[in-house]
Amino acid sequence: MTLKADDRLVPFNITYILYDPSDFISLACVHLSLLPIYIMVFYTSWFIVSREIEPVVVVGGHLVAELINLLFKRCLRSPRPDFHASFGSADGILRFGMPSAHAQFMGFFAGYFSSIILRKIDHLSSKQKIVGVFILQALGISVSFSRVYLKYHTTFQVIVGNTLGYTLGIFYYIASSIIRDVGIVDWVLDWPIVRFLYIKDSYYHCYQTYAMEYSTYQNLKARKQNANIKND
Repeated sequence: MTLKADDRLVPFNITYILYDPSDFISLACVHLSLLPIYIMVFYTSWFIVSREIEPVVVVGGHLVAELINLLFKRCLRSPRPDFHASFGSADGILRFGMPSAHAQFMGFFAGYFSSIILRKIDHLSSKQKIVGVFILQALGISVSFSRVYLKYHTTFQVIVGNTLGYTLGIFYYIASSIIRDVGIVDWVLDWPIVRFLYIKDSYYHCYQTYAMEYSTYQNLKARKQNANIKND
C-alpha cells in the first residue's frame, strides 16, 4: 500500500475520497470507487433516453440492497480500518465498514446483469456470455480492491459485501421476473402519469438487439423509398 503519510492525502475534487495524487494506482482506485455513482448516472440517462422501466426496476433493487447494507452495518457495528477509523460522524452509521456498500453495489450489479446475460439474452453465444459475466465480475473485484487499497475497508468487509450483493442481485432478478410474469409491472405502466410519460417495458415484451432495431429501420426505409418510386 502506498497511502502512508496523512499530509499527502487530499480529497478527490468535490468528493470525500482521500487519495495520494502522486500514486497512479491511488488515482485509479478513486475512479473505481466512484463507479457506482457513474452507473447511477447511466441508469438515469438510460431511462430519460429510452423511457424504459427496466432502469427504474434495477435502481429499485439497488435501493433495497442499500437498506439491507445499512441494517447489517447497524447490527454488526464492525469498524473500518484504523486508517479511516474516524470516517463519518462519531455517532453515524458511516463509521462502520461491514459490509462494504461499494462492494455490495457492484456485487448486486454483477449478479443482476449476469443473470440477464445468462437467462434473458438469447442471441449471444456461450463464449460471449462467459466474457460478459467475466467483465461484470472483474468490475466488482476491481471496485472491491479499490476500497481496500484506499484503506476504507478490510479485505473481509469487501468480500462479504461483494458476496452479499451478488446473491441479492440474483434473487432480485428472479423477483423482478416474477412480478413481470404476474402483471404487476404492466399494472404500473397503465397508471395515467406513466402512460403520459410514454414509459414502456419493451425490454420484457418485445426485446430487440441493436441489430434487430437497425434491420427494422432499414426495412421501413426501403418500403418508404419503394412507395415514393411508385408514386413518381
